[in-house]
Amino acid sequence: MPMSRRTVVSCLPLAAALFAGCATTQMSAEWRDPSFAATSLKGQRLVVACRAPDDTMRRLCEDQWASQLGASGVVALRSYSIPGLPAIGDNIEAIRSALRAQGATAVATMSLAPSDIAMVGSGAQVGVGLGGSSGGYRGGGLSFGGIGISLPIGGGTVTQGMGAAARLVDVASGRLVWSGNASAPASGDVMGQVSSLTQVTTEALRKAGLI
Repeated sequence: MPMSRRTVVSCLPLAAALFAGCATTQMSAEWRDPSFAATSLKGQRLVVACRAPDDTMRRLCEDQWASQLGASGVVALRSYSIPGLPAIGDNIEAIRSALRAQGATAVATMSLAPSDIAMVGSGAQVGVGLGGSSGGYRGGGLSFGGIGISLPIGGGTVTQGMGAAARLVDVASGRLVWSGNASAPASGDVMGQVSSLTQVTTEALRKAGLI
């Protein structure tokens, strides 16, 4: 039996909500060592180190993260500003020795990588239709439980989301204190994605009682 016009219209906000949910930078998972005393890092020195596809993104990430942590009262040092600091992940003992020489209490690392999902942006209008198709992606269109949303490919541009895996390690003991994963929606503004990822990660550290 065909759906009425009122039913079709009422389903449009649902489609919009599905996209809105995908358009928010957020934490997807977190872990915290329950045995670690919840001492604030405010006033302490912390080194931030980012891994990224290129050096420009790495420095942008460290700049943004240092700014976010600085606003929370943490003295954040960028790894790229420390001469002779070994690459994070190469020689743990050499890294800890270098960080102790800087008077750092902890090191926060973030690994950035494009997500697998790409969105197609186009000046053409987006079509929304109803049917019995199942959820998934195919041929430039998305379908969610029978609501099909077509995105014309011709003349469009492809952008990607970005994911971040962050860790906080205590320098003195070498213990992993906290880890978390975050994701940013597809966008052509890489700097905006990095900024939002460092922001939600800093907020997660604050909620965990670590800063």
